[in-house]
Amino acid sequence: MDKSADYSGGLQFFAESIPHIVWMARPDGSIEYFNQRTLDYAGLAAGELSDWGWLTLIHPDDASLAEETWKQALQRGGSFAAEYRIRKKDGKYYLHQARALTMRDSNGQIQKWVGTWTDIEEYKRAERGMGELVAIVESSDDAIVGKTLEGIVTSWNQGAERLLGYSAEEMIGQSVLKLIPEDRLEEEAQILGRLGRGERVDHYETVRRRKDGRLVDVSLSISPIRDGSGRLVGASKIARDITERKRAEQSLRESQNRFESVIDSAMDAIISIDEAHRVVLFNAAAERMFGCSAAEALGQTLDRFIPPRLRSAHRKHVRAFGATGLTSRAMGKLDALTGLRSDGREFPIEASISQTEIGGEKLFTVILRDITERKEAVEALSRSEGQLRGLATRLQRAREEEAIRIARELHDQLGRCLTTIKMDITLIEQMASVQPTAETIGSIPEKTRLMLEAIDETVHVVRKISTELRPGILDDFGLAAAIEWQAKDFQRRSGVLCILNVPQEDLDVSREQATAFFRIFQEILTNVARHSKAGKVWVHLEVRDGMVALEVEDNGVGISPEALGRPQALGLLGMRERAAVFGGSVEIAGIPGKGTTVVVCMPNGGPTHENSDR
Repeated sequence: MDKSADYSGGLQFFAESIPHIVWMARPDGSIEYFNQRTLDYAGLAAGELSDWGWLTLIHPDDASLAEETWKQALQRGGSFAAEYRIRKKDGKYYLHQARALTMRDSNGQIQKWVGTWTDIEEYKRAERGMGELVAIVESSDDAIVGKTLEGIVTSWNQGAERLLGYSAEEMIGQSVLKLIPEDRLEEEAQILGRLGRGERVDHYETVRRRKDGRLVDVSLSISPIRDGSGRLVGASKIARDITERKRAEQSLRESQNRFESVIDSAMDAIISIDEAHRVVLFNAAAERMFGCSAAEALGQTLDRFIPPRLRSAHRKHVRAFGATGLTSRAMGKLDALTGLRSDGREFPIEASISQTEIGGEKLFTVILRDITERKEAVEALSRSEGQLRGLATRLQRAREEEAIRIARELHDQLGRCLTTIKMDITLIEQMASVQPTAETIGSIPEKTRLMLEAIDETVHVVRKISTELRPGILDDFGLAAAIEWQAKDFQRRSGVLCILNVPQEDLDVSREQATAFFRIFQEILTNVARHSKAGKVWVHLEVRDGMVALEVEDNGVGISPEALGRPQALGLLGMRERAAVFGGSVEIAGIPGKGTTVVVCMPNGGPTHENSDR
């Protein structure tokens, strides 16, 4: 019995019983057998495919390559594998994988080839689909990660590598917990619990840790992975980097906070109302201005902050402004307005108004400024101008009086002395023009003595007038010495005891400052003599905290607050004006029955100013 024939018969029986295309070839490569499935698939008879007829089933574009690779396998005598398209009986071509092995005798000689053609069209289509899916996954900017129910990473795309810093080699097979911050580890169990209940997890915002330790904000979308039986076997996570969005949201919040801070830090009240005049914005300045919290004001009508007699007119004005189409009207362009505080008090305000449209609805924003202080300042300025005019008149009158006094002294005293000297000189001249007698010669020494006395008196008068105009001691020895001299002169003339505490060395003040201090001190002593009825005056001159301070205190009747505020108190105003020229101040305080204290302060070594010695 031929064993090879039995073996071939067995192969054919096997080939006919399996659902695959099976063929057998001779050692030279010609086909001697195709199973019935091949004939059914191709719709041809065995004779049409025998020998090399099978090449007619191959797609024309693949035929030459199929023949070449088959012949190369015949030459090598090894196994054969190739892929090419084969025509089905419907005329369409489908990709197949061809494989063949040799059958050899005991001497190793090839007896025949046994091969198969396997339809791999669906597999290749699935492979292409998988390739496309892989390409999509790999090209995605999002991190796409597969994991088991135990949290072991099974897939890791390039997006995950970019987002989290780990390569696929570093993460596949590792626990996903290494990506989760310690304070968020419970999230993983919660997510798996939701997946187990058949839920999807969409846009779950959380934080993950990168390889370099930095935290990154992510949005997770998680889907279950199930096997063929529908059993949950893992999860697929898509993580999107939302750092920029979070940063934008933070910037938006910060911008909103800055806007609110600007609105709340504004010195002016800012109120926005809708078309029904309901308050929708009420800043901190508005709270202070009207004495009403924003919580109370929001939703209320603006009428609450307007006196009843003016509400109708105000509504008409807002409607008229809305109809103009203007976006704004500047501060001061509106008529004088009046506001109403929560306690019922009315006060003057200045306002600007603007309008905008949001979502088809108009909003009006009013910026209000309380001008109570400005009006008071204007009134105070008017009073001050009146006082300054009075002071200027007083100074002019003082100059005229000083000029009259000097003219009188020049005429009465200096003129008398000069007239006496002239008369004596004339008499001597007459005596010299005639023959002198013994009596005449004897009278010359007496005449000379009288002339010298007249000259001495003239010098004294000149010095007195000069000192009264500007004491030379102020220029020669400085402010401290001049204050001491003036105090002693005042004590001598008035009988009021002056107790001095002045530095031995001169102070660092400019000539103009020294003059201002001296004139103010003279004015203080004049007021003491005229009004205080004091018996003692304490004078203290020193440098304190970079300021030169002159403090004068008396034990007189004490000036009253009413007297300090009188417009007629031009002497006090003059002292303040002299000090203000140098950035200084004059403070006056009195206690009835106990005396008055005047403190004059100016910066040490201040600038010079013209006309300060007048």
